[in-house]
Amino acid sequence: TPLPAETMTRPLALMEMMSMNLGHDGPVEAMLGRVDASGMPMHQMWSDPVTENPNVGDTEVWEFYNFTADAHPMHVHEVVFEVVNREGLVLDSATGAPVRPVQLSGVPRPPEAWESGFKDTVIAYPGEVTRIRAKFDTPGRFVWHCHIVEHEDNEMMRPYRIGRADRDAPG
Repeated sequence: TPLPAETMTRPLALMEMMSMNLGHDGPVEAMLGRVDASGMPMHQMWSDPVTENPNVGDTEVWEFYNFTADAHPMHVHEVVFEVVNREGLVLDSATGAPVRPVQLSGVPRPPEAWESGFKDTVIAYPGEVTRIRAKFDTPGRFVWHCHIVEHEDNEMMRPYRIGRADRDAPG
């Protein structure tokens, strides 16, 4: 049975912090965050306040905007979800990186055949937005993250909360 229609869509960002060292050309830190109302990715650290806070019983679409050059297996704890679709981002012709503010490039394409049914991890391809639909039934504090160990240890993990905060709970 498909999940209910969503009550909210959350634009989330997968990013890399680039090196400022002249001897190193490339990313030095993988990060997560959100895409703000103007279409700009905003990175967030693990210790920043929770920004993803669905109510118990809500169904939401989470959009993973991948601004990096890598595919990331994105995992959302405590829920199963359906892969909704993917859509390309407009890329800068000189750098090949997604333009900012973000722009969508065309028609969404359906999930791959092997992505039918409920999932707990989805591959977010570079230069695309990957959309998932999840129902949040279990109250508490959980995490969403990239399932590459080096990335989750390197700020590519964020806490989220289902329902109201419990004053007596740790964290």
